[in-house]
Amino acid sequence: MFPLLTARLCLRPFVPSDAATLLDAIHESVETVGRWLPWCVSDYDLPMAQDWITCCEQQRHEGGSFDLAIIDRTAGRLLGNIAINSINKAYRIGNVGYWVRRSAQGQGLIPEAVREIVPFGFGTLGLTRLEIVAAEENHASRRVAEKVGAHFEGLLRNRIIIRDRPVTAALYSLIPEDALVH
Repeated sequence: MFPLLTARLCLRPFVPSDAATLLDAIHESVETVGRWLPWCVSDYDLPMAQDWITCCEQQRHEGGSFDLAIIDRTAGRLLGNIAINSINKAYRIGNVGYWVRRSAQGQGLIPEAVREIVPFGFGTLGLTRLEIVAAEENHASRRVAEKVGAHFEGLLRNRIIIRDRPVTAALYSLIPEDALVH
């Protein structure tokens, strides 16, 4: 099942030894990723990273979430996270979430990772719908959805919370019949 490999990336489950490099990636990205993801804060610490990795392992074994480390295949460096989470087994849907450390942004890595995880979601997990939800003003995440060919379904008022404030989010979807754009 894992790892999932692309030309430049290895997508694999997080392991306990990733905690320090995960923490480094988070701290590096507070100004960019932290604008959109409430957990990406300067006081995120090593025990929090360790606990999150433990939680990821448990959720993966339960089938509710598959958070994968994005690793540079050449340098072996942890670049970020891509996940299929919020899986609803009854309706066979899941959410695709992603982030990449500041120094790796703008290189097309996330679309590459999405193109690899989507077939995993439809094939291995048997899902029939994947959603990408991004804040209306999160243009980088929205561009990722558009680059891979996800269908824009609309704007959802008060869909997500950022800094304790409800904000409008854009909803994109993919289904197995959709052709991913490369």
